[in-house]
Amino acid sequence: MRRLQFWACREWGFEPVKSYDHIRTIAVGTIGVGGFACSRVWRKIHLYLGLLAGVMFAFSGLSGSALVFYQDIDEYLNPALLTVEPDRDYVPLTEIIATAQKVVSADAKLARLYLPRHSRAAMKVRFTAPENSKDVLLDVIVNPFTAEVLGQRRWGGYLMSFIYKLHYTLVLGEVGKTIVGVIGLLLMCLLLSGLYLWWPGFSKLFQALRFKRSTNRLRFLYDLHKTIGIYAAAVLIVIVFSGIYMIFPHYVKPLIGVVLPFTETIPTGFSMDEGNGKKRINIDEVGRIASDLFPQAKLQRIYFPVSVDGVYHIIMRHLGEIRKTRGSTQLWINPYDGKVLAVQKPQAMRGGDVFIAWMFPLHNGEAFGLSGRIIVFVMGFIPIILYVTGLIVWWRKREARMR
Repeated sequence: MRRLQFWACREWGFEPVKSYDHIRTIAVGTIGVGGFACSRVWRKIHLYLGLLAGVMFAFSGLSGSALVFYQDIDEYLNPALLTVEPDRDYVPLTEIIATAQKVVSADAKLARLYLPRHSRAAMKVRFTAPENSKDVLLDVIVNPFTAEVLGQRRWGGYLMSFIYKLHYTLVLGEVGKTIVGVIGLLLMCLLLSGLYLWWPGFSKLFQALRFKRSTNRLRFLYDLHKTIGIYAAAVLIVIVFSGIYMIFPHYVKPLIGVVLPFTETIPTGFSMDEGNGKKRINIDEVGRIASDLFPQAKLQRIYFPVSVDGVYHIIMRHLGEIRKTRGSTQLWINPYDGKVLAVQKPQAMRGGDVFIAWMFPLHNGEAFGLSGRIIVFVMGFIPIILYVTGLIVWWRKREARMR
């Protein structure tokens, strides 16, 4: 006992420990919700998380704001490439694919087809093409009414796709994607610790929600930081959580599955013998099969088979589905006989499927239409405000302590 001289760092709000009873006393004060030591610990956690991840939080917010209107901005910047004059009917998809294949190298592989998202939008045919010992995504833009090739570009090589890669992977591939995910986890801790520090108790809740004007500049910034943070917290937590899911779906999905059931894995493969020596049905036939099965749905994407025993994967969207850019109606079609191998319909989705389907629309706001997108766009500027105000308050207090 005489040698028991544990000293906790004064910076974290602990006292020198002199005995086991003293340890017990400190522990109770530390873990108690209202304990002063506990508040100081969380304040330090919040501070260092902010200093560590605040810059990335601000960067993610700003880049995310740009991506909320990703396609609209891209079309505005490249009208001659991405928009067309509407005509009566599209030319056959087979003709569009054949035209696109003529302008790419022979070793480029057909990957997917993006149907126009509105009447004036061009059609996009995506290929995977080898470049410097790795595959890149190459998009050929085609006028759907004339089959004229409007141009081609590499995904990641133009402004909006580059911002997308920065936001999602820091342009560092899988390593960058993991870094972004870890930063997302830190940001979630930052937000939750901020909520804990702010919580005034139910009796003072209304008073705490009011912004307190002050002539003291430091006090003004501190109150601004708290007020903006608390009003934006709920939306920011949803955005950050949905982002974490999209980075780490294999880790998050099992946790969700504990409380919400998922549809069993959809079988998408078939025997090699079925395709052996047979000719694939053309892309127009694939589109017809999908449209006959779901006449009220809009065809959005067609993923081409990537191997001999691969299948066509069709994405469609019914009116009212929450995700606008990629519907939840899906089909898997045998490319040799046109047999529908599997179907996913929004009406048949289970609780876990619905929860996951909401992740991306919540992340970019499209779940609530234009209003939701505007809210998420504005939310993208909140992190830099919180970072700057928090940094100034910390620096001024640090200067005052050093005097």
